[in-house]
Parts: sequence; structure tokens; C-alpha cells
Amino acid sequence: RRLISSLTAKTDDLDPVKKRPSRFVRVTLRRWIKVYRAVVGLSAIGTDLLIRLIIAQTFFRSGFLKLMDWDKAVLLASIEYPVPWMAPELAAGFGLVIETLGPLLLLFGLFTRPAAFAMMVLLAVSQIYYLPTTSNLFLIAMLGWYSLHGASSASFDRLFARGLSDSALPLARVTASLFAFLRQRIAPLWMTAVRLWLAATLFAVAGLYEPSIALATWLPLTSLDIIPPMLAIAFGIALIIGFFTTGVVILILLTGLGSAIAGVSPDIVLFPVLLLALYDMYGPGSLSVDRALERWLEGNVLFDDNPEQIPESWPHIVIVGAGFGGLAAANKLKHLPVRVTLLDKRNYHLFQPLLYQIATATLSPSDIAATIRSMFREDGNVTVMKSVVSGVDTEQKMVKLADGPHLAFDKLVIATGARHSYFGRDDWAEFAPGLKTVEDGVSVRGSVLNAFEQAELSDDPEEIRRLLNFVIVGAGPTGVELAGAIAELSRETVAREFRNFDPAMARVMLVQSGPRVLPTFSEDLSAKAEASLIELGVEVRTGSRVTQVAMDHIEIGDERIETQTVLWAAGVRASPAAAWLGSEAGHAGKVIVDEHLRLPGNPDLFIIGDTASSNAWDGAAVPGLAPAAKQAGAHVARVVEAELLRKPLPKEFRYRHQGSLATIGRRSAVADFGRFHVSGALAWWFWGLVHIGLLSGFRSRASVLLSWLWNYFAFHSSARLITDYYVEKDAE
Repeated sequence: RRLISSLTAKTDDLDPVKKRPSRFVRVTLRRWIKVYRAVVGLSAIGTDLLIRLIIAQTFFRSGFLKLMDWDKAVLLASIEYPVPWMAPELAAGFGLVIETLGPLLLLFGLFTRPAAFAMMVLLAVSQIYYLPTTSNLFLIAMLGWYSLHGASSASFDRLFARGLSDSALPLARVTASLFAFLRQRIAPLWMTAVRLWLAATLFAVAGLYEPSIALATWLPLTSLDIIPPMLAIAFGIALIIGFFTTGVVILILLTGLGSAIAGVSPDIVLFPVLLLALYDMYGPGSLSVDRALERWLEGNVLFDDNPEQIPESWPHIVIVGAGFGGLAAANKLKHLPVRVTLLDKRNYHLFQPLLYQIATATLSPSDIAATIRSMFREDGNVTVMKSVVSGVDTEQKMVKLADGPHLAFDKLVIATGARHSYFGRDDWAEFAPGLKTVEDGVSVRGSVLNAFEQAELSDDPEEIRRLLNFVIVGAGPTGVELAGAIAELSRETVAREFRNFDPAMARVMLVQSGPRVLPTFSEDLSAKAEASLIELGVEVRTGSRVTQVAMDHIEIGDERIETQTVLWAAGVRASPAAAWLGSEAGHAGKVIVDEHLRLPGNPDLFIIGDTASSNAWDGAAVPGLAPAAKQAGAHVARVVEAELLRKPLPKEFRYRHQGSLATIGRRSAVADFGRFHVSGALAWWFWGLVHIGLLSGFRSRASVLLSWLWNYFAFHSSARLITDYYVEKDAE
């Protein structure tokens, strides 16, 4: 502890030469501890479910046999394991209920504490009045933990805990307070008691004392006597003081598993393994050296979890934009001794690749958007601000906010993304909306659905044809996906929902000025994508240029097409970051950056994502894809870390292309991985898995997966809502 204290002492009073090792050790310890906690946290849910499953099946197997032969169950309660203070029929009945209902409740995490307590009492009675077994002892230890702590987050108890505690049910708050007290105060003491119990068993195995017959009944000697005496003594001492408990647990597990492989009964090893796994997940208990060390680390190394303890002397890094690039940078920088302020004009992070599914009524906005604050609620050194940036003072190092005071920074990361580009015809934007925000997606959805609703009211064939003309300008991934989704919406999803017209008569046109769709993909995949679109009924018009967009029509070359729904997916331009910085702008208004994504001549300003112009893809421009922005954000964090710790800078930024994906309808997609091309149903499934994996948060992934499965098999979408704007517009 003294060594770590000297290395991680507060840096405010140290000279620059001494800051380097202190910061380096602090950053290294913080990173590894947080990685370890993240790994344990991810594995804890699965491990907890596995433990509950094994305990449940052990009990349910016995209960099922009694349920199948009640007379035999009563006979056994009378002869083999009678309970002196209970009639055989009553004892058998209680046992049957506990062994059938208790396992189910424990498995699903519903009323976990009473179910586990009842099962533990049943085992204790069996241990006293029937046949003492080592397996019973380990099961009692685990069920005691669940009686006090309850199940993990993967349980109905945790799911409903907040709502029940705040409900009007009698004794709801008192019960919630009691359970919280048991979980926070008493459960760790149980782990301490079990640790001492295991240590006493190890000392007996090592021959340090001879337990009495009565005591031996409650010690798991047959499971731990496979450990050599010297190791047993060492493990016992470590368990008593609670030092390096995780390592001791792993060594005991390895010893037990090795003995099982060598021929010792697996049943003798299984339950100790499950019990020791609880220590890996939840720690050694409150009375232990490990817990004291953990508290010290939280106060001296991990104190950035508490916003009030963040030193003002830490460098301040401002990130403008909470897209893929901004979030990637923030998630890396939060592990460093820095103060991070994340600015965005919205309070949510949007998964833009699936925005077209909001526009076509497949998903709801909450499925692909997550609040930014919720992502960093555990990180005390990260501050989230909802504000609009009006400019940047590079001389004074200030970010100017339109609705607040200026924000000083030590380093600035601009990740503000891109906007629609109408190639000098911004007047078209009113009649041809694009897709960049949730508001855009909801607006387009209302426009598309409202066209069908207006067609249902009309008795003019020409008006119906005009309403059902849908024109998408631009055949990149967004345009292709929009065209395919609208075609499916009209021909399958709403096919039987209208009475006065046939939705399948909708005309979906995809207009592309270039010679082929998906121009960034290989030619063979472009051809396959076009064939899939045509099969869906999409009218693909390549080599065609839009010359006019108005409220009730669009002109393609010299042809006029009557329509009220034109969607723009033809081009983008960077945010006005170049104007803020007074710097040179490249193609589409992007800021030209150096090899480390910095503004040339200003090493404290970084520009990433769609805002930056970088030829870091084998000399070619980095594409405007989510993986490119995430890689750029991670690279900026590595550069900042190197400068902070005075290490050599990383190699210059190089974009590593991970492939391009686009879906065409519900059965087809294309995937371009350079030399490796995939199309059809296989690419569609791969596209779905990749996009679900990239979503933020388990809830979003689960929600999108369920929505897709429902839409896929039921041909039904529950997100077909028209907003008040279109209702009011119809009324006018």
C-alpha cells in the first residue's frame, strides 16, 4: 500500500518530472481495474443464471419424482427421513411444494429470497434428520447467499424492484428497505462466514486439528480433502484474512477440476465450483483485506467515479458531438485523469444506419436512440451538456455556446458530423427531406403513411397515382434501403389494410445520377442489389439527374413526375466546423487534418468523423461510415493519452476498412469486404447481426431484435403512427 501510495500520490504538488510515473501508474491501475470489473460484470449475469439453473434442477428432480409417486413420498417421510415434530403426510407435502415451486421461483428470480430460504431450511432439516452430505452443505451456503442478496439483474425481482418499492402496496417501502439492508449489510457478512467455514475445513484437511463427529457433519471434508496439506494451509490463511481471494478461488477451482479429471466424482467438485464462483462475482465479504484495499483504491485511484472528487487541475477536454466518433473518444478518455465535457445539441445518441427503419415504420425512435447522460452516469469525470455551439475561439481556447457561457478547454475534439447537401439548391430541402435526425425519420414516416391515408379518401384515379408515387433521390446505402423498405411496406405490410385502393399499385422510383446503384460497392454487388430492387417492384433509374423539386412534382431531366413524396439521399456536407475554426475546407466543407487528425498548426484541436477530410485509407479519403468515426475517436484518445503521460505518439491514423453493408428488403442484402463478397439471404442475416451488435445498450438490442422477428414472421409493423403535424395538416 505504501508503494502504491507513493506512486499515485496527488500530482498537484509535484514537479513535472515526478508527474509522469504518478500519472502513468494511476492510469494503468485504473484501466486494468475497470477492465477487470467490466469482465466480471459481463460474466456475472451468465454465471448467476447457471448457478440458479443447477440448484433448481437438483431440487426439481427430487420433487418431480415425489409428485409422480405420492404414496412413496409419504412412506419415505415416515421411515427414511422422519421429522419428529411433523406428521409424515404434512412433511411430505411441505417438501413437495418446496421442491417443485421453489426451484421455478429461484430459476426465474421471482420471490427469490423466500424461495431460497425455504429450500435452505429443507436441506438443513435433511442434514440433521436424514443423511448428511457434502452437497447439501454447499447448497446451503449458496442458498443462504440468495436468501440475503437475492438474484442478479437477470431476474424478475430486480426488474420490478424499483416499481414495487415506490408503489402503494402495503409494506412495499418497508420490505424494499429490509431487502436493501440484507443485500448491502448482511449478505457480505454471510460471505465472510462462509469463507471462515471453508478455511476451517481446509485446516482440518491439512491435519491441523481433528474435528468432532458432530462438527464434521457440517464441514465439506470430502470435497476439499483433494487439496494437498501445504496448499490447504496457505489457502485457509488467505481465506481467513480475505487476501487475494479471487486468486485463491481460482487455484481451488483448478485443483478441484484437476482432481475431477483425474477420476474424483464430479458431483463432489460441482457444487464447490459454483460456490467459489460467487466469490469471483461478489467478492470476499465486508471483513477482508481485499475489501479494505478495494475501498482504498476507490478513494485514491478510482475516485473519478465521484464528480465531487475530480481535481480542477486535471486537463479539460471538450468533445463537440455525441455521434459515433464523439462517443468513441469519450469512452476512451474517461479512463484517463482528465475532465471530459461532451456537448451535443440533442440529449440522445442516434444510431443513424437504422434511421430509415423509423422512416418506413419498422422501428420506433426509442429503439435506435439512447440518452447520452445514461451512458456516462457512472463516470464522474464526464460531464454531458445539451447546447448549441456557435463558434470556437482558438486563441483563447474557448468554445462559444449559443445558450450559455463560453467553455474553456485544454484540448478540443470536434465530431459534429454532416448535413444534407442539395448541391446548391437548398430551396429543394422543403420538398425533399433527408434522414439525419429522429425528427427527420418521424417526419418522413408521417409523409409516407399519410400518402396512403389520403389515397384511401380520394376517388380520383389520377390523384391516387400522384399520392402513391414515391421518389428517392440518391442510390447509396440509405437510398437503396429506403426504396426497398417502402416497396415492402406497400406490397406486404399494409397490403390488406385499405379498401378503396390497392397499396401494391404504389410506384417507388430510385433516381441515381451515376451509372449504377451503390457506387461505393463492387460492380457485381451493385448489379445484384439492382436486381433485388427490381424484384421488389422498385423502378431503378440510373444515369438520371434531378432538375427540379417542387411541392407537387419532381423533374428528372425533361420528364415531370407528379408526386408529393420526394426523399433525399443524394449527398452530404460537413458541419460548419471549418467556419468556426477559420481553417481551410476540403471537399464537402470538411476540415483538412494532419496524420493525427489535428488541425494543422494547432495540436490541441482534433477533428474526426464526417467533419474531417483525411486521406488515411491507403491515400484515399476516409469514408463517412460509423466504423471510421469510431476508429478516429479511439485514435484521438490514444494521442491525448500519449501526450498526457509523455509517451511517444502512436503511429499516424490509418483507417482499417471492415466492409460495407446494405440491405434490400427483408430477404436480401449485399456485403462488400474487399475481395470477399456476400449477397442474398446470408448477407441479410449478417447485416442484421452486425447492426444489432453496434446498437447502444442491451435494451435497444433486445427491442430491435424482437421488432425484427415480429415484422419478419408476422408481416406486421407496430410503429405506423402519424404524428399530430400531419393530422393538423389534413385538418387545414
